[in-house]
Amino acid sequence: MKSNKNTNLILFHHHNTSSTAVTVNHHRLLLLFIFTLSLFTLIFSFSLFSSSLHSTTPTSNFLSSSSSPSSSSLSPPILAALLHYTSSTPPNTSMSFSELSAISTVINSKAPTCNLLVFGLSHESLLWRSVNLKGRTVFVDENPYAVSRFEQSHPGAEAYDVVFPTKVSHAGKLLRYYKTRPECRPVQNLLFSDCKLAINDLPNFVYEIKWDVILIDGPSGYAGDSPGRMAPIFTSAVLAKSKDSGKKTRSTDVFVREFGRKLERVYSDEFLCEENLIEVVGEIGHFVVAKEKGGKIKQGNGFCRNSTKLSEPFTPVSGGDED
Repeated sequence: MKSNKNTNLILFHHHNTSSTAVTVNHHRLLLLFIFTLSLFTLIFSFSLFSSSLHSTTPTSNFLSSSSSPSSSSLSPPILAALLHYTSSTPPNTSMSFSELSAISTVINSKAPTCNLLVFGLSHESLLWRSVNLKGRTVFVDENPYAVSRFEQSHPGAEAYDVVFPTKVSHAGKLLRYYKTRPECRPVQNLLFSDCKLAINDLPNFVYEIKWDVILIDGPSGYAGDSPGRMAPIFTSAVLAKSKDSGKKTRSTDVFVREFGRKLERVYSDEFLCEENLIEVVGEIGHFVVAKEKGGKIKQGNGFCRNSTKLSEPFTPVSGGDED
């Protein structure tokens, strides 16, 4: 009888606390799920980076370039994963998947020794570092605070701030100015340049490196008093055309963001040259600029075979050309 009474008591107690038991079991299942998810994430992350460091052959044809990547290049599966998560929903990037793919494919094709110069810090900055994992990536930005924070948050990253003396409202005047100034020639040492469109206050090594890819995603260029991208476009053209013969690659891939805007389009056509435009993907203009043959020093508007003429004044948000 004692056993039966104990049994009844146990059953009675269980019946009255069923909701509590369900809650406890629910919490246990939740904790188990979180633990399993965390373990899976850890294993996936380890596999991802391990594959990036130790993979010797591509395992997919995704985003393959025209020539077979070297054994040291970033494997296509890793590149695909980076692009997937960067363009996921909700988006943490301002570029579309097709734009990210176009730029990443070219960078990956230059691996493992790609020299990548990026004007502008953005949501995609970490992607460019990851895609160019074994190459050299240098960022240039107008905001010294953003540069300092980026370097502190990401040890080993190279970023430099620069002061742009130009303004969007001066775009038309600067374009007319360069046409008459011999110091704005396409082949020169930018470190000693007196051209108003040249960026000459970056670390010396920036002018010595033979850049394989240049991405122009800054500085800001919406309002009339913002610096605009005139100087980065001009500087990129000179860097590409002034390459010496020591680099096997005689051309530089230059990507211009927001190519649909008039300023970016006109300045790109003038300095990067319309004949060098190979594709437009979304808001990205992709140019392939070759080294100037024989290192010839041209004068004035000798950047392109067919020079673009400014037929109408720029009209930025805050007004037109300033005097």
